[in-house]
Amino acid sequence: MHVVRFVRLGLICLMGLACASLAAAQEPVVLKFATTEPPASVATQIWTRWAEQVNKDGQGLIEIKMFAGGALGRDPRNQLTLVQSGVADIAFGFPWFTPGKFPDNLVVSLPTIARSVGEGSYAIWRLHERKMLRGWDDVVPLMQATAPPVIVMSTKPVPGLDALKGLRSSASTPLQMQSMLAFGASPISGFNFSNSAEAMARGVLDIDLVGFTASVIFKQFEVANYALELPLGPSPVAIFMNKERYDQLNPKAREVLDRHSGIALVKMWVDALQARESEVRDQWKAAPNKQLVTMSDADTKRAETVVAPIIKEWANSQPKGEELVQVFRDEVNKVRQSR
Repeated sequence: MHVVRFVRLGLICLMGLACASLAAAQEPVVLKFATTEPPASVATQIWTRWAEQVNKDGQGLIEIKMFAGGALGRDPRNQLTLVQSGVADIAFGFPWFTPGKFPDNLVVSLPTIARSVGEGSYAIWRLHERKMLRGWDDVVPLMQATAPPVIVMSTKPVPGLDALKGLRSSASTPLQMQSMLAFGASPISGFNFSNSAEAMARGVLDIDLVGFTASVIFKQFEVANYALELPLGPSPVAIFMNKERYDQLNPKAREVLDRHSGIALVKMWVDALQARESEVRDQWKAAPNKQLVTMSDADTKRAETVVAPIIKEWANSQPKGEELVQVFRDEVNKVRQSR
């Protein structure tokens, strides 16, 4: 009798464990997505929409939870670290904030090559697909793309390239510093789009290098009245995922994530950013107190000639740099011709 009771108790325990295991197996894997972008920003709206698509397609398998506004870490320079340490599973960030880690991604920031967020974003993703970008072996990029290229916004008239001479300009990267020097401006370090609007308002700077979308967020739109559409290179951006976490995913869950990442996510990014850039550009053109100068083909070729030594110097400083620059140019041209 005792043996029968013991067997029954054992069976009940085994059944309970089996049910618990089954329930656990049916629980979706929750992935934490970190971004310092505020909840109402264009970028966070894209990620939120993307997460909803993944969650719907992967119901019961995978669930993305958004942590916007720096909820998991406010420093934009540390978003990759959040992923590597496991604080976040996924994060939106800037590869150039980790000096030396992703050196080839800076090819997108070379001046005058990429003239739109679409050209830069599709081209850099194709470089990734061709395995031409170093530093990504220990992290999974769910997206590689670019921000919109920066242009010249000024408190003083800039009707053409010659007007840049002598103007005090922000320069938040070495490439921007070199470019503005080449055009005869006086670049000043220590300023970037987050603090340059105030500097322009105080007369410390005449120029900031910023895109239309960012100019609304960081107030250059309010301070500057003149813009010259000289494309001086976009910043590379990416969505990082912890590689160990990615490798541990159920194959079906990984399939869902892969289906919505890569080129599909690049397209979501490009479509939303291009629409926003066009919207703000139209607002600038419609404002009675603002002037927008679009460069002629002749001025564009002249600008390309001015910055050619800068591009060559960068290419010579990188392993296979000349090939990287040429392939990037080719991919940008493919995008431009397909429009």
